[in-house]
Amino acid sequence: MGKSPLILAALAKAAVPSLTFTSVKKLSAGGTGLFDSALLTSSTGEHYVARTPQSRAGALELDVETQVLRTLGSSVRSKLPFKITSQLGETKDARGARVVLFEFLYGNPIDPARVAASSPLAGSIGSAIAAIHALDTESIRTAGLPEFSAAELVKKLVNELDEVAATGEIPSALLSRWESALEDVSLFRYQPTVVHGELSADTVLELDGAVSAVLNWGALHLGDPAQDLTWLASTVYGELFDAVMLSYAKTSGSSDAGLKQRAALYNELAHARWLLLCVKRQDEQAIAEARAEISYLAQDLEDGVLPALTASAFVSAAAAGAFVTAEEAGAQSEEADAQPEAEAQEEAEELNFESFAETIEEPSQTESTSDASTETAPISQVELDDKTREIELPDKTDNELF
Repeated sequence: MGKSPLILAALAKAAVPSLTFTSVKKLSAGGTGLFDSALLTSSTGEHYVARTPQSRAGALELDVETQVLRTLGSSVRSKLPFKITSQLGETKDARGARVVLFEFLYGNPIDPARVAASSPLAGSIGSAIAAIHALDTESIRTAGLPEFSAAELVKKLVNELDEVAATGEIPSALLSRWESALEDVSLFRYQPTVVHGELSADTVLELDGAVSAVLNWGALHLGDPAQDLTWLASTVYGELFDAVMLSYAKTSGSSDAGLKQRAALYNELAHARWLLLCVKRQDEQAIAEARAEISYLAQDLEDGVLPALTASAFVSAAAAGAFVTAEEAGAQSEEADAQPEAEAQEEAEELNFESFAETIEEPSQTESTSDASTETAPISQVELDDKTREIELPDKTDNELF
């Protein structure tokens, strides 16, 4: 059984005695289920997140993330156009498990389906990802964080594909497509960069039309920059993905010709990986859903919707960056011509001693489902997960916990 928000609040108080908390709200484990988390409101109206691992896997992830946060010092953070949380204190529970108190970050999870390709947010996403990839690789290497070469990455993906193929659930056309891509050596000629590793609609927050924060840094490593674009590389988000890629190319100046193809490949393989996990868990409902996703992919391949996964299929990112410049120049010209004509014309709940229902949600490649049984603040209207997540600020209460 997970820890109640009240227990987490008491442990957070022990971690940072100078803070006084007046209300607490449970954060559901919708993302990974690895943590018990709670949103705490202090007597000054500031907000914090307390987290403790539920398992050894959660404990390992928490250890890595706190190490990464120490590595990402003020000089590194000043180079990023968004905020990263900070660890404010920690303690241990009766069983010796860590309980860490984090700074609360402001913003809402991004729903790619609602982001227009022409919006400032699309450009902000591309710039934010490019800023991560521009971080100094040597500092990450010195910190002892993982580093994966192209050969190591391809070997890992080939092994996963062998497992997926053994299930007998993947159409042969898809298997052949992925095998051919993984055999194309020229597709994997890239310069390793700092990679976040877990960018998704849940870990990238937006506020006022721009990326305001990025969560969950426990998978930071040196590797393929395409991994951080995977979450948007679906044909469902075609126009948005193109807009993000253009912004990324303009900001980074990257000339990685295979970046877009690899991101598309990783996105497709993620569906296969999810099916494999469901089969291992013997979750029939989840298996049926995963099968449906694979069927959609197979149909898109048959209909010619899926992009070609060859190194020569797309122009280089550098050329895409030049296109951005030309596109912007054209847009400015049109705006100048049109200017004369234009001129003519949740409430948060207070401390509650009742238990909170916990929602456990399987990973999704495209969108998060809302938890109807958990009250959420009106600003986001989406389920909170175990990461440091922005919601509507709770009102202060006169009833202090401590």
